Amino acid sequence: MKLKLFGKNIFEFNKREYVINEGYSQLRDSKFLPDFYQDMGSSFDNIPSETAMLYAMTEADIIPTAERLKKKNKQKKTGKKQKEESQRLVITPKGVYEMKMLNDNSFKIKTDDAYIAKTIKEFTDKLGLVRSEEYDMNRGVKEIQSVLIRMENRKKYAKFRKFFDEFPYTNNTKIREVLKSCDNLKLGQVAQFVADMPAEATAAMKEYTKQTQELCKKNPVFYIIADKKDFQKTEKRRDPILLAQSPFGHFWQILGVWDKEMLLLEDL
Repeated sequence: MKLKLFGKNIFEFNKREYVINEGYSQLRDSKFLPDFYQDMGSSFDNIPSETAMLYAMTEADIIPTAERLKKKNKQKKTGKKQKEESQRLVITPKGVYEMKMLNDNSFKIKTDDAYIAKTIKEFTDKLGLVRSEEYDMNRGVKEIQSVLIRMENRKKYAKFRKFFDEFPYTNNTKIREVLKSCDNLKLGQVAQFVADMPAEATAAMKEYTKQTQELCKKNPVFYIIADKKDFQKTEKRRDPILLAQSPFGHFWQILGVWDKEMLLLEDL
């Protein structure tokens, strides 16, 4: 015999609601904040290479950070060899940092109670409309839940503002523009760099982690912008930009750049 309430089976299995609630529970129980870059499908990696953009550099201390490389190409034309020389502006991670190419100086976090309550309601409503029939828990559900977790954190922003305001903000659009312009650079996971990092970088990560844990009992998500060759096996790694995903929204903070060579483990 089936028990019914208002014409519905009490024990009827609702797959969509189960998947959404189960997924939200997993994100809330995770030791880490949701990684919104991964949830976007790591799309920055697919940006086509283009010639580096030319930036007006008027300050003397900025000019040396851009390294000009000359590339000689030999081409054959109508049976005759001709030499062509082209210049390409290669900007190092340190150059990107010093020119503030990533900085979003106009950015401000909205923290008034009415805005936070309105946003939480809107995204809660959206979560109820998302269809997750395939149990894949991909972008739609994860992104919405990630926003909800971060909006709850934003209620405590005033308490932690002094620390988090020390670091400049950037966003997905600016990161995309830099990677598109500087085809020698790449955004990637920080894990493979940690062992080689200088003490100043690990200290910054440690303090950012401490503050984030006090805020929401979760660990932050870190990324690196570095030269593409540094993601492969290399004898030297130089001046990566360290980024952290903000615990207050889908935007990033720039923790710093270190221009001295990273630690080589074989030199210990």
